[in-house]
Amino acid sequence: MVTTALNIIASIRNSFSRMTKKRKIIVAAALGVTGLILIFSVGKVGILPVYGVKSVFQTPGTCSACHETWYNEAAYAFNPKGNQHSPSSGVTIGCAECHPVQYEEYQLSAMGGSKNELRPGCTNCHDKSHSVFQWFTHMYRGDEVWTQMVQLALRDRDLYNTELGLRLAPKARARFIETDSARCRECHRPDNLPLFKGTLGEYLPGLLPHQQAKEQNITCIQCHQNLTHNLSFPVPWRGKSNRAVQGSLEAGKQKSATCTGCHGADGNSAQSVFPSIAGLNANYLTQQLRAFKAGRRKNVIMQGFAATLSEQDMADLAAYYSEQEMRPTRFWPKVLSLQLRANLEIGEALYKQSCARCHGLTGLGQGIFPALAGQYSDYAVAQMLAFKTANREEHSIMRDVAKGLSEKDLRLISDYLAGLK
Repeated sequence: MVTTALNIIASIRNSFSRMTKKRKIIVAAALGVTGLILIFSVGKVGILPVYGVKSVFQTPGTCSACHETWYNEAAYAFNPKGNQHSPSSGVTIGCAECHPVQYEEYQLSAMGGSKNELRPGCTNCHDKSHSVFQWFTHMYRGDEVWTQMVQLALRDRDLYNTELGLRLAPKARARFIETDSARCRECHRPDNLPLFKGTLGEYLPGLLPHQQAKEQNITCIQCHQNLTHNLSFPVPWRGKSNRAVQGSLEAGKQKSATCTGCHGADGNSAQSVFPSIAGLNANYLTQQLRAFKAGRRKNVIMQGFAATLSEQDMADLAAYYSEQEMRPTRFWPKVLSLQLRANLEIGEALYKQSCARCHGLTGLGQGIFPALAGQYSDYAVAQMLAFKTANREEHSIMRDVAKGLSEKDLRLISDYLAGLK
């Protein structure tokens, strides 16, 4: 091979030496122009940096709409501290450009809305960015139903939340379980406590759910579901479960007979002094029953009832009520007065500002954070005041949230939630 290359070079040299002076100048000029065009093209495409040449990847409105050398913190809120090294390919896809619905939900989530310097970006969790070939396969080479769904769901919130998310979430959760939620633990760990001190992201090992998670070998994603994307329609947990949610629905239905007097036959209470518990997360329900039994949560009726329950009883009841559907406890007239409309709009704004990051954009809950939509406003206000006055659950983050809300704010939020379904 080396000999062949040398022979070719020798042949070119001989041919060049036999040319006239004029032809040599023309050939040299052509080669020079070709070389300059090649160097310019290399710099323009962004393969290598070329002095004085601006890559199309850095030119607004062109390829940079999707392809960037790295993410722009100001435009996309991707965390440069969490992503100090760009992917090995050197060129990435600007996630927000192709996934606007998902990015909007990220912005409204607990992580996307955080002011903490460790705030994560897309690639903190989605660290295996797809290739052009994978993108082409998803968008064009799959079956017709799949490709249409993907293309539409990128910009249609309802389709993404009700169709595509249901198919993608189990895969993402399975990966978190396999890695023991390594992506979560990279930031929420003891040596980062000073950075989270006083924030909602502070990891508190003393919390009973965290202690039980350690005992039962439960990983973060099994309780904290959907917190990053803050889905309007949370994807149900269908993966590996812990002991708290391994109850029998049929057994729970039989055992619920003693609960119907206060909470209704299907978990929808008929009196505002008693909460509706239909559709609440099974893990959350179990944790509350344990808190009543241990005396950490105070209520004479519930403490007496919970005292007789075994762990299996709690799991069975939680399994039954979690599968029921909560109905709205307040129905507003079709034509609202100006004052009522204004109050509901204020309540919605306050909810999204103070509560939605954990309880979801539509109040349907996020894993262990319970659903609030449809709950009695009187009961909800009473519980928030209990948090505000430090009379409920010593380590709950709800105490910090409630501190910044007046009783009037709490009423506006609760009235707004009561009419949701």
